[in-house]
Order: sequence, then structure tokens, then C-alpha cells
Amino acid sequence: MSFPRIVAPFNFHSSSAFVPRTNVGLGYEFQNRTKQYTLHNFNAYFGYNWKENARKEHELKVIDITLVAPQRVTEEFRLKSDSIPSLKRIIEKQLIFGPTYSYTYTNTMLPIKNTIYYKGSVDLAGNIAGLVSGANVKEGKQKEIFNIPFSQYAKMEHDIRFYHKMGEKSSFASRFIAGIAYPFGNSEYVPFSRQFFVGGSNSIRAIRARTLGPGSFDPRNTTDRYLYDQSGDVKLELNAEYRGNIYKFLNGAVFMDAGNIWLLHDDPTRPGGKFSKDFLSEIAVGAGVGLRLDFSILILRLDLAIPLRVPYYEKGDRWTFSKIDFGERTWRKNNLMLNIAIGYPF
Repeated sequence: MSFPRIVAPFNFHSSSAFVPRTNVGLGYEFQNRTKQYTLHNFNAYFGYNWKENARKEHELKVIDITLVAPQRVTEEFRLKSDSIPSLKRIIEKQLIFGPTYSYTYTNTMLPIKNTIYYKGSVDLAGNIAGLVSGANVKEGKQKEIFNIPFSQYAKMEHDIRFYHKMGEKSSFASRFIAGIAYPFGNSEYVPFSRQFFVGGSNSIRAIRARTLGPGSFDPRNTTDRYLYDQSGDVKLELNAEYRGNIYKFLNGAVFMDAGNIWLLHDDPTRPGGKFSKDFLSEIAVGAGVGLRLDFSILILRLDLAIPLRVPYYEKGDRWTFSKIDFGERTWRKNNLMLNIAIGYPF
């Protein structure tokens, strides 16, 4: 629900050209991992949205509450999670609450050649509750609400995009994302649902969604018969794409993606995952070509990508140019990644 005014016990002044809004939301998400677990995710928030002008926008959620409750965890997954802490955290009850704030600046609506988009966000969970209760998990003073340890962390993310119009039907687009999430007080780890992930149709397209990282961790060393989501506390990502028209509603693209995620603390079950001074050597790189069917009200996107640099290969052998072999069936199966999505990736 969105009200066209600020509902608060104080006066609020904004530009008369833009109506400030008070937003109240309730949400529910159900996730079912066959033969693994199911998760119930409940969310409620109250906050405000206002604009300084056509380019600058603010969004403040005074309170944003999330409750994650697991159900029907299989015995196989439970046994596996007993030996892998990162898996166990997926099926733990999570209570997250606190304020969030985001600031957006954009001039992409202007008829000029070079435009930019920037969005910065801050998420401060459990800080007041942690301060008042004296919570300190490292000293054995973890506090609970409704028998659930509440999460306490600080998270910041920046999303910067640059667009250059090269012609009437061609352009260059790029994006840089940097984020970090730091747990403290009542939490030893950032909750799984608020960590960073990479890979997939809107990220590094040469990598399956949520399967890259952290760092140089090699998923081939695991004996699991299924791959689980890889998450991290630090994220760096860079994307670049040339877009041009082929014929009428058919557009084409050539792109390159790079990035990875890392952990702030060592995890014995994921060696090489901690962020270090060697982080640049652990950047994954992928490239590819795409087709976009632009029907004005709907854009259907198909991107075909291959990995050019794999961070879990041995140092000095992480670039894969010498391994590319389109004529070999096994190589195509393991390296050609087709992404089908709606809309542009950025």
C-alpha cells in the first residue's frame, strides 16, 4: 500500500513537483528445493519514498522485518549440513529487522549521449536491539527474540552504470557493483538471505546462477551429488556491453562480464574463499553474444556466453583461451551457457 503523503508525527517538506509517499508492505515467499528443504520467507516493512527532483530519489524503510523459517528438511541434507557450516546456515531460523536506506541518481531520461545511473544502499540490521541488550556472540552473550537469535550486521552496496549512445540504434552500456556486509554483536555471520551472490542472466552470464566463488574455492573438490548456492560477504562485479540493431525489432549484443564474491572470515569447508590482497587474481571473466527481441512492451533476451577466466584453476592457468574448442562436445556441454531472460541485464 502506498499513500501519497508522509504519514509521520513530524512535518516533511519536499519539492512541490513530486509527491512524497508512505509505503507499507507485506510479503511472503515460498522456496522448495526438491529432496533438500523448503523455506518460508515472511517480510513486512514501513517507510517513505521521496524525490528532490527528477534525478534524485530517496527511499527509507524505517523498519524492515524478515522472518525465514525452514520446513521439511530432508535427512540427507541435514546430515550434509552437519559437516558444512555454510549449508547449516541456510536452514536456520533467521530474524532480521532494522532500517534500510537507498539513494538513486539518474539522468538516463535526458536526450544526451552520455548518461549515468547510481544507486547506493545501506542495510543496518539489529543494531539498536544489539546495543540495548548488550549482545555479543563472541563472548557467549547471544540474545534471542521469540527463541530466535536476531541478526546484527551492516551492509552497503553501490551500483554505478554508464551509458554512451553511439548512434540512433546503437549504444555502449557498462555497470560496476561493489558491496560488503559485516556481521558483529549478536551475529557471527551475515544471514544467508542477505549475503551476495553472482552468476546468472543478470550477472556473470558465463556462470550458472549462484555457483561462482567464494574466491578461488573449487566446487569440483566437493563430493556432493548436487551443487548448493555459493554466497559471500564481499562482492565486486563489472559488466560491459555493446548493443546494436540487426533488423527492425531484432537487436544484437556483444558483452563481457567479470567479478566474484568473497568471505570476510576463513571457512575450512571452502578453502580459498576469504578476501585477501590477491583478490584480483580471483576475478572470473566471461564473454558472449546476445539476441534481443524488442517488442516495445516486452524485451525477450537470449545471451550465449563462455568463461574466459576461471578463478579456481591453478594460478598461471586461469585464462582459458587455449582450452576453447567449439568442435568438442564435452567442452560445449561444460562451457556454453545459454541465458533466457526478460529485459536488459542493466
